[in-house]
Amino acid sequence: MINLWLLPLPASPVRTLRNGAVSLRPFEKFDVATIQAQGSDPSVAHWMISFPVPWPRWLARHRIMQARQAMARQEGFHFAIIAEDLPKRPMVGACSAAFIGDPSRPPELAYWIAPDYQRMGFASQALKLLLAFMFNRDDRLRAIEAAVIDGNEASTQLLLSLGFRYHEDEHAAAPLSWNRPRGEQVLLHRHRLWRTDWLCSDWAHIAIEHTKQ
Repeated sequence: MINLWLLPLPASPVRTLRNGAVSLRPFEKFDVATIQAQGSDPSVAHWMISFPVPWPRWLARHRIMQARQAMARQEGFHFAIIAEDLPKRPMVGACSAAFIGDPSRPPELAYWIAPDYQRMGFASQALKLLLAFMFNRDDRLRAIEAAVIDGNEASTQLLLSLGFRYHEDEHAAAPLSWNRPRGEQVLLHRHRLWRTDWLCSDWAHIAIEHTKQ
């Protein structure tokens, strides 16, 4: 059996995106240890449906490969969030906008910020950059969606500050890190950012610098 990890990652159609002190770049193989460490943090995994604690190394590799495959097919856009103004330009988290399931549904936004870098504005800056990229690349894109687990007030307030509106509730499997009985569900609050609302925001036309790294 061929070990796909030994092969080059699929080429990304998108280069690194930058605006100000934050850049978004496609995942690389050298991100494995960082993704494994950040994803294994209980405070991060608690609000992510599919994050076990701890993350095995193979899962971090698998997620990177999946992300690059989705990028190559333009079925989703997955990025490491880089703090350009901090020493050694660390990866402080990740964000994505992916087309999931029904093709008529808007792409779904997801993100995490490592605990050491929370409450520093990185989530807001990164999501503004990602949202601008998504709306700019497709004039037909009417909305972008995000789901928040009930109780995650910080993420709810962040989405509202970006112009998202409450859309509907649904139930999903409880996060893996909660170790709940199989079949137990949690309440999700879905929000949408409509193109018309995005165009009215003061960050709708931020300058996006496309760089090689």
